[in-house]
Amino acid sequence: MKIITPKEQIRKFFFEKHLDFLTSVPQQRLQEMILTSCLKGNSGKMVDYAEGGPVHRTTYSHFLSKGKWDDERLEETQKRESFQTVTELAQATKTPVFVSIDDTVLPKTKPSSKAKRPTQGAGWYYSHLEGKVIYGHQIHAAIVGTGETSLCYSMKRCCPERGTKIDMTLEIIRSFPADSDAYVLADSWYTSHAIFDACQEKNCHLIGAMKTNRILYPEGRRISAADLAFSLDPGCFHPVTVKGRTYMVYRYEGALDKIDHAVVGALGKKKALRVFLCSDIALSDETILEYVEHVIRFVKRFRILSECYRNRRKRFALRFSLIAGICNFDRLA
Repeated sequence: MKIITPKEQIRKFFFEKHLDFLTSVPQQRLQEMILTSCLKGNSGKMVDYAEGGPVHRTTYSHFLSKGKWDDERLEETQKRESFQTVTELAQATKTPVFVSIDDTVLPKTKPSSKAKRPTQGAGWYYSHLEGKVIYGHQIHAAIVGTGETSLCYSMKRCCPERGTKIDMTLEIIRSFPADSDAYVLADSWYTSHAIFDACQEKNCHLIGAMKTNRILYPEGRRISAADLAFSLDPGCFHPVTVKGRTYMVYRYEGALDKIDHAVVGALGKKKALRVFLCSDIALSDETILEYVEHVIRFVKRFRILSECYRNRRKRFALRFSLIAGICNFDRLA
């Protein structure tokens, strides 16, 4: 009976996922970091890798910050293989493919003005979780998944060189395979006509939360989503039950500002009003609400987004994100 060691399994994984273009040293370092992350978990400390690997912690730090390996090609390979893997699984299980777009702020303990060694690329960003502006890195992520499986498609630090979060999302959507037939799930920050049009070009559908001041045109009348919902009689809302919870929903189907035709759903009244948009008019209200739940579920599964990783160099951050994505991929394999 042949015993296959974890390192041999990872080498096989590199070959099957077309990551064998990396030379022997990057492959060895990646193997060591993946093994340590899977066995011990991720804390963002290089000393963890030194405990599980044969070299000093500074070797791993140098590998991430200054090592000579093609991280751009690795990123493209990760995107292609993660999307293909999830697509094949979705076809086998006859479930839809979802791509959840979200961002978060990873806080730093000290601002650059107070730190002895400032962190590169950090700044002041508004955190929705904290409800205030905090100092750190803002991370933009795309998670591709189906059913109970999710993989990291992209994870990058927000910075002026990459444009706005909308620009970064457009870049992600345009990198999808042609006719990908996926559902892009997002919150109200990303539900715009530009994202809507980009999804249409890739034969995808957009489902996302929508701000209540968006303009609708019921029967040719120009009115905001909030004003429309407040003007409706209670009888216009119908009950929709999803996983044991019942919501009162009003369904609007028609034009919005800069969008010719879509479904808009309104839940609740006044202060509790929630509005969502869906470009797939064939979906029922029950199905749309089920899909909306994936916005939070998929991103929460990729726990690196909630960790305060410890690094100071921009390149280090990019490469660490790539390795986190590959580790997430390798756990599925």
